[in-house]
Amino acid sequence: MRIKLKIFPKHPLYLQLFFTGFAFVLMILLSCLFVNRIVRDNLVRNTDSVLDFVQAQIETDITEMRATLNSFSQTMRNMVMNGESSEKIMNYTNNISSFLRSMEKSKLSVNGVYAYIEKIPGGPLFFSDFNASLPDDYSPSDRPWYKAAIAANGDIAETLPYLDVVTNDIVITYSCNIYDDKGARLGVTCIDVYINYIGEKTIETLHEKNGYGFLAAQDLTLFSHTNPDFLGLKISDPVIPLSVYTDTLLDKGVISETPLVNWKGEQTIYFARRLPNGWYLGFFVIRSVYYQKVIYMAFTLGALGVALATVLIMVLIKLDAARSKSNIESMHKSAFLANMSHEIRTPMNAIIGMVTIGKTAPDIESKDYCFTKIGDASSHLLGVINDILDMSKIEANKFDLSPVEFNFEKMLQRVVNVINFRIEEKKQKFFLHIDKEIPKVLIGDDQRIAQVLTNLIGNAIKFTPEKGSITLNTRFIKEEEGICTLQIGVSDTGIGISPEQQARLFQSFEQAESSTTRKYGGTGLGLAICKSIVEMMGGEIWINSEIGKGSTFSFTIQIKRGDEKADESTDEQENKTQADITGVFAGHHILLVEDVDINREIVQTLLEPTQLDIDCAENGAEAVRMFKATPYKYDLIFMDIQMPEMDGYEATRRIRAFEKEQNTDAKEVIIIAMTANVFNDDIQRCAEAGMNSHVGKPIDINEVMKKLNTYLA
Repeated sequence: MRIKLKIFPKHPLYLQLFFTGFAFVLMILLSCLFVNRIVRDNLVRNTDSVLDFVQAQIETDITEMRATLNSFSQTMRNMVMNGESSEKIMNYTNNISSFLRSMEKSKLSVNGVYAYIEKIPGGPLFFSDFNASLPDDYSPSDRPWYKAAIAANGDIAETLPYLDVVTNDIVITYSCNIYDDKGARLGVTCIDVYINYIGEKTIETLHEKNGYGFLAAQDLTLFSHTNPDFLGLKISDPVIPLSVYTDTLLDKGVISETPLVNWKGEQTIYFARRLPNGWYLGFFVIRSVYYQKVIYMAFTLGALGVALATVLIMVLIKLDAARSKSNIESMHKSAFLANMSHEIRTPMNAIIGMVTIGKTAPDIESKDYCFTKIGDASSHLLGVINDILDMSKIEANKFDLSPVEFNFEKMLQRVVNVINFRIEEKKQKFFLHIDKEIPKVLIGDDQRIAQVLTNLIGNAIKFTPEKGSITLNTRFIKEEEGICTLQIGVSDTGIGISPEQQARLFQSFEQAESSTTRKYGGTGLGLAICKSIVEMMGGEIWINSEIGKGSTFSFTIQIKRGDEKADESTDEQENKTQADITGVFAGHHILLVEDVDINREIVQTLLEPTQLDIDCAENGAEAVRMFKATPYKYDLIFMDIQMPEMDGYEATRRIRAFEKEQNTDAKEVIIIAMTANVFNDDIQRCAEAGMNSHVGKPIDINEVMKKLNTYLA
């Protein structure tokens, strides 16, 4: 025994929706990760650029200070070597210090220059403009700058930040030894710089770049920080959040992209580096400032993804619904084709069988009986074909209405006359009620209204048992601006229809249930066609029914009020058509272009009483030759369309072209299409080819006579 495991859902739509949603979520996540990486790389590049810029600023300031010290040292050496007086040297020192302090703070913040010259007459001497402020126990040789210069052995030395004894400001001093020509040390020259100046400028620059910063000395003492409470503390102090990365900074000299919660509790990204002079420069980027773009992008992509996913899911659902509907319709059409086979073969069997019986019938009565049955079966077969053609036109959006003026009561009477024999066969009762408020003459497609009524009454007859009753009721609803709204209902005492069956009743290729076709026959197209016709007339159709108690099919239409005077002329025309046609067209000559022998024989036989002189052509090419040979012989041409060698369209065009070549004042010959091509597009093509009118097949002799009366009478 083998067991099948269902890995996927039974319905493929669920799987499609799952993968669609998953794909969009994955797309959003990957997009956010990609954008996050771009922002991160951009952050690193920008931060490196900022730190490079700040480092360059610091190095520029240091270089400027060193250059100033070099210039001062060289002058001091020259003055000492030249034997200048101590007073002159003091004046020079004071002037240089005053000049440096007078410079714009944004360029340089210098406390001044000074020198401790040991090898000078009367020395050692300390040259500075702040001598008066020095403590009594002040000893230059004990100061950090002196010791740093001695240790530097000829290079410029930089002290750690220290508290200036005169100004009480934190300063750094750049100092260097000066030597005589023999290399003997003469003394030490210095320049003091306010460390706050460099630090504040650094913090300000970093703050402009959406972050916080710090500057620390070689021993990790903070001499500049966004939070002033940290000044003077070392980075390694546990109070400072930076302390957790102190070892990494000392070991590697650089920190990059490190997450850090600052003293404000903000999420930041920590960058730091050791500068060439041993200082430490740090930068904290506020994470939300830089990553708000990623967050915005995530929300945007999320919203867009949800919108697109929703649209795609809706499309998939609609496609699945359409596929399901298509599958259902395919099954219905398969059943429909089986029904059609039955519906077509049944009357064909009757026709063929009655033809066989009629051939061997011994008397006229038996032959007439066969002809009657053949006629009934042919009418039924034509109805089936018409239903199929109508539904094809509906599905191809080629189903049109042809409005004309007609007498409403007479139209109803024609419908009743057509179906009356079926009512009599089943011994049913028929009742007709016409609302007196309904205008006598209306403008609309009476043939289509009659088609709806015939279908509804036919169904009522079919599903109502013998001796049952059928009622056709008409009611005037309202009239607005010449447009009348009518309601027509067909009630019966038949088998009734359940609510479940009613839901499918007006769908194409549907009947109440499959057994209906087997028991009662029918294509399952009639009610769908009725629904389309009614809706094209601005109305609706519905049903009220109960099992075992009969049904009432009702529909409304909107239709124009007509001119009752025109109805009288219409009656005269109908009477003229229905009158005796013997010899009415004697002396007229027509050309019948038809490739099928039996069709030519039918037309000739039907028109024989009119005494028309009829010539025949078996195709379009032969018709053109015959017309050119005797162009004024024919009063009218009946032209088939689908023929061998040359079709009716081409034949008509050549005849019209020949008439123009003759350049005569003679009237053009009347050409009427006589064809089974009965769609509106076909009729339009006939007119475009140059035909005057159109008659459909199977041939209705009354319609043919109307055309002949119109053009020959």
